[in-house]
Amino acid sequence: MQTSRRQFFQSIGLAIGGIGLGTMAQTATAAQKQEMPTPKARKPGAVGLEWLGHGSFLFVSVEGKRFLFDPWITTNPSCPGKYKQPGSFETVDYIVWTHGHVDHFMLGDAKELIETYDPKIIAPWELSFFIKNEIPRADCLTFDLGNKGATASFDGIGITMVEAFHSAGAQLTGFQGTNRFVGEAVGYIFEFENGLKVYHAGDTALMGDMKTIIGDFYQPDIAILPIGGVFTMGSTEAAHACALINPRIAIPEHYATFPVLEHNAENFKKEVAKRAPGVETRELKPGAMVDLS
Repeated sequence: MQTSRRQFFQSIGLAIGGIGLGTMAQTATAAQKQEMPTPKARKPGAVGLEWLGHGSFLFVSVEGKRFLFDPWITTNPSCPGKYKQPGSFETVDYIVWTHGHVDHFMLGDAKELIETYDPKIIAPWELSFFIKNEIPRADCLTFDLGNKGATASFDGIGITMVEAFHSAGAQLTGFQGTNRFVGEAVGYIFEFENGLKVYHAGDTALMGDMKTIIGDFYQPDIAILPIGGVFTMGSTEAAHACALINPRIAIPEHYATFPVLEHNAENFKKEVAKRAPGVETRELKPGAMVDLS
């Protein structure tokens, strides 16, 4: 039996809204089903990176500053269970958002995280004002870094907001409800205290900026790229992005969350080996902190 477009979005909307995870829960990793082991001590001088499933990450800088990136927590089937309880992140210094889609910016999650940790907020101009309107206590750094092309320093960490080719409405009542324009989607480049440059593409299609601006000008060491297809680049496009950007390491994300997305990173790894053989692919597991240096 064929599934209509309406039925497809209804099923995803119900899952993300927390009414029923159903099939999506089957695609979640084993990390969700069991407690994570006690994390090992981080290597001195390294940047810590932990995948929280889908497009969500936790960065820990060399000096210990903690950045939540596009935190989708409560209804994210790939988010490790240890983070489902309030206060489980210990401290959060900054939250960085790329755009308003519900699988990246969930208003309920945002309210709880801001109430619990009182972090500084980095987001595109219009999304920043939307957040401030919905959560008046939010410390939005709109006039420090508010749009594409700008770089600002936060506790010794340089953050640049760059282009992403994607839509960016906020779904306030699920996929069948209100969709409000909250600015354009963006990506980010982090330059940490040790000089390590990390490009997180956010949600994006393949685009020329990956060569002429991201690769040639900013020259990141590490690229975190969506590979799931349907809503972003697929694995083949993301592998070609590696050839354009030429990072040392490529990390896949935004896959295996929904049934329609690519279910694993195997094809991405094969395509990178063929299209960008000098780039190392590093597959992360949700809930496991790794060192980047």
